[in-house]
Amino acid sequence: MLDQYVREGDVLLAYLPLAHVLEFLVENVCLYWGITLGYGTIRTLTDNSVRECQGDIKELRPTLMTGVPAVWETIRKGVVAQVSQSSPLVQRIFNAALSAKGWCFDRKIGGPLTSFLDTLVFNKVRQQTGGRLRYALSGGAPISQETQRFLSTALCPILQAYGMTESCGMCAILTPEVFNYNRVGSPVPCVEVKLVDVAEAGYFATDEPHQRGEVWIRGPSISSGYFKNAEETAAALTSDGWLRTGDIGEWHEDGTLSIIDRKKNLVKLSHGEYIALEKLESVYKSTAYCNNICIYADAMQSKPIAIIVASEPRIMELAKSKGIEGHDFEALCKDKVIVKAVLESCLATAKRAGLKPAEMLQGIYLEHEEWTAVGGLLTAAQKLKRKEINVAYAEQIK
Repeated sequence: MLDQYVREGDVLLAYLPLAHVLEFLVENVCLYWGITLGYGTIRTLTDNSVRECQGDIKELRPTLMTGVPAVWETIRKGVVAQVSQSSPLVQRIFNAALSAKGWCFDRKIGGPLTSFLDTLVFNKVRQQTGGRLRYALSGGAPISQETQRFLSTALCPILQAYGMTESCGMCAILTPEVFNYNRVGSPVPCVEVKLVDVAEAGYFATDEPHQRGEVWIRGPSISSGYFKNAEETAAALTSDGWLRTGDIGEWHEDGTLSIIDRKKNLVKLSHGEYIALEKLESVYKSTAYCNNICIYADAMQSKPIAIIVASEPRIMELAKSKGIEGHDFEALCKDKVIVKAVLESCLATAKRAGLKPAEMLQGIYLEHEEWTAVGGLLTAAQKLKRKEINVAYAEQIK
């Protein structure tokens, strides 16, 4: 599906752990294609992460790159922060160019205008990733539409992929010719995909205009079961070989698939409406003050709350703009004025994304310490350990 987009001389920056099936698959495919691999680390990716030297991206100057949404959020926020420090005229030019190229990109219009904007306006953005990046692949979790749109316009197309360890990685991938936002693309040739009703959440394979339901997959790449765990195997696999992924999907007219959320992350609120936690996290994570986020909701509440790992530089800037001085970062995360301002920013992001009233946050808690895999709150692939986070912040959730 991607052969036609690979060129001689392509270079991929590899930095995710090989325990992550996406990285394992991509590196093996690159070896098959003969693509040069350069190895870096998450902690040294960008210039902001290192001192007195260039970050891995600028040093290697890759043409291809894979990443989880957290990486793309970091890159987008870095660009936005740089633009916000420019003069009002430069900001207006950048935003106008972003709108103009975005309009062309949505309609698959190229030509002199987009080339002119790339050279004149977006060249500095591209230089932050080495200046050669042609395509980037996002996987592991949903990426927010705001971030995907921003980077696809200012940097390069951000393609989404869908897969899991049980399927040896890729189940579907978004190719450039069918590019669209919030899509994970078409099924790969070796996999069958169907949607199955989730009646309790109101998702049905007969829904109009788009079929919706739990994603089931089948094919030679699907695992035969879990090692010495017959109970989990029986729960995940049907007798005729279908893997119940637990993901809620939606078909589109062009044969591409969207992943709405995880079945286990659909939560019914007090008024009976379901909300999708991962979908909300992908939206709220694009807020400038947020480095990471975990949404919590239960049947006793009418709206969700959020535990947010705050961005120290942005919180310090916010405090300065509010005239709050003499406080360290930890103290600022507890300051009522700061918390209120961050909540307002989150709600503004939600409104721009078109979230429903039930999906609007009713409150937030700002955490000053980063979540890590070593600390037990993230997996090796940088995914949330939701249960552990809920236990660790039980008092704040109350």
